[in-house]
Amino acid sequence: MKEGFYCYRDSIYYGLYNEKQVSGWSRISAAKPECIQTDHPFHEADQAVRLWDNHRLLEPEYADLQTMLQKMESFIPVSPEHAVDFSIAEERLSLSLPRELKQIYAAIHNHEAYFTGAEHFLPLDEIYTEQGILVFFKKKRTPVAGYDMASGCLAGYDKKEWFIEPGDVCCYQFCVGRILTIALENKPVTRKGRCKGSLVTTLNIERELESFCNEKYHLLSELNMYGIAVMYSDEKLLAWIRSNGFYADIHAGAADEAHLDALGKHLGQITWKQTPQK
Repeated sequence: MKEGFYCYRDSIYYGLYNEKQVSGWSRISAAKPECIQTDHPFHEADQAVRLWDNHRLLEPEYADLQTMLQKMESFIPVSPEHAVDFSIAEERLSLSLPRELKQIYAAIHNHEAYFTGAEHFLPLDEIYTEQGILVFFKKKRTPVAGYDMASGCLAGYDKKEWFIEPGDVCCYQFCVGRILTIALENKPVTRKGRCKGSLVTTLNIERELESFCNEKYHLLSELNMYGIAVMYSDEKLLAWIRSNGFYADIHAGAADEAHLDALGKHLGQITWKQTPQK
């Protein structure tokens, strides 16, 4: 680990990062003053590193993860303040569980849905290590994702081999994404649809949806996944919206059909593909 300036979400911080995961640099003096989130002194020529999308977590990301989990508690089953004893699992594995996985498992620990579907998190007494990977997520009996203990990156599994893709999402983004999609599928009613207009052509779907936020509808902005926006409501509605500039779709779940109808009307650029599934 190296100490220095790094970029995160268009701002500049000072702290520890993995120097092997650097993908580029930005000159600090070119940043707007409000984007410099550190009091550490810098010189005119100093640069802040940019990291792989799939990187060891930075300190601000731990705070964003906790904020996300606290927000998610209002619309899906998670318990971010739940106290969990990780010592038995750590003793069995002979390692300390990564900080972000502790935050994730504390939130989902007592919620069966995240451990019982075809795609599921492994319970604490079933997570295991192989080839330096802490395996925590499977599809049926096949590994899907793990945490690479050496690099702190998300590891994927394909053709019986583990790999790390620098352009993939981080471990915590993967976990939160799976929590959201599992919770969405377990909503009383769900729908999928196509987006139209500016929701398709925008280069930043989250920014495009900001104008649709109000006292009822909100964005889970801390997720920070390119091409993905998560919208939720005070009525426990959850919508996962994807857009790449050429195509956009939506998958939404709610307690009642009327809530999905209201979301479609509010966004005004949605064509539902099907009637509610449940």
